[in-house]
Amino acid sequence: MHRKICHIIFIVIMLSVFQSCKEETKYRIGVSQCSNDDWRTKMNEEIQREIMFHPEATVEIRSADDSNEKQIADIRYFADNGFDIIIAAPNEADAITPVIEEVYDAGIPVIVFDRNINGDSYTAYQGVDNVGIGKSAADYARHLLPDGGNVIEIHGLAGSTPAVGRHEGFAKEAELKGIDIIASAYGNWNYEDAAIKVDSLLNIYEDVDLIYAHNDRMAIAASDVARKHGKDIRIIGIDAAPEIGIKAVADSVIDATFLYPTEGYRLIRTALNILSGRPYEREKILPLSSAVDLSNADILLLQNESLEEETSKIKYLKSQVDDYWNRHSAQTSLFYAMIIILLLLFGVLFLVLRAFWQRKKHQNVLMSQNKILEEQ
Repeated sequence: MHRKICHIIFIVIMLSVFQSCKEETKYRIGVSQCSNDDWRTKMNEEIQREIMFHPEATVEIRSADDSNEKQIADIRYFADNGFDIIIAAPNEADAITPVIEEVYDAGIPVIVFDRNINGDSYTAYQGVDNVGIGKSAADYARHLLPDGGNVIEIHGLAGSTPAVGRHEGFAKEAELKGIDIIASAYGNWNYEDAAIKVDSLLNIYEDVDLIYAHNDRMAIAASDVARKHGKDIRIIGIDAAPEIGIKAVADSVIDATFLYPTEGYRLIRTALNILSGRPYEREKILPLSSAVDLSNADILLLQNESLEEETSKIKYLKSQVDDYWNRHSAQTSLFYAMIIILLLLFGVLFLVLRAFWQRKKHQNVLMSQNKILEEQ
């Protein structure tokens, strides 16, 4: 009996300690990035910064590195491991749509961002008007070429919805502005492929006034190749990530870039609204901005530097708070454990005293009985 009581008290102690140390996470968010570039690095930093303010949730980010097969595996990993919501930027619409539909039909909320899928099998979508960005790029091209001119267009990845939109918007507006797209090629969003394609095209076409690239890495590649060919060609890119596109403008490597908003914080807020049953916007198209050129590139770089400094301070403060709560949790656990140990000691002492008095009482009864027997 005494052993059973001690066993129960020990279990209570362990449960109390574990419960006081445990920080329960309510939601798990999986983010599937189709690629790993400067624009997505900026978005990932925004996601990580926002999740710091939501202790009820954790986030895991995976990059498919431009592979459809890897992204399909990443999305299935999130689905098979109990993630509460999946946020995905599809690498190619045709390849990724089936797996998005699969997890969506299984009842897992899905937020599609940046690139779209075929159909509407998603809980929410966040993107940018890529057709509008293409039109803005054509307007700026006309500003650089007031009398018109010849343009080479370097596309993103074939089958990628932003590449389709950025081409459609530019081509339609360029035709109205007297700008001729004399050649185009797919640079697959990266420097190396774009450099090869631009080099080949400049060997074929002598009279090129401007190169329009669907992102800044390809624009920088076009600029480097054009200089090797000894040509003075205007270059326009898209994305305006601080350390790549805006810096390239500030250093006069390219003439202009167009901001492609990331707003990773909005993805996390939308995800938590969905999971907690709060209202959310199912279709969110982020607003466009003006061109980034030499007139504002330095200012934007300074703003980004200030933001990074503030972010590092926030991370430091959060680490200090986490350290404090970890120590507080350990002290609280120790305090509760000491109380329960004291209660256990008092309980054991009570049992010992009770056994002592019962034994003494029993001895007194035996002595009385012995005395009666002796008298008889």
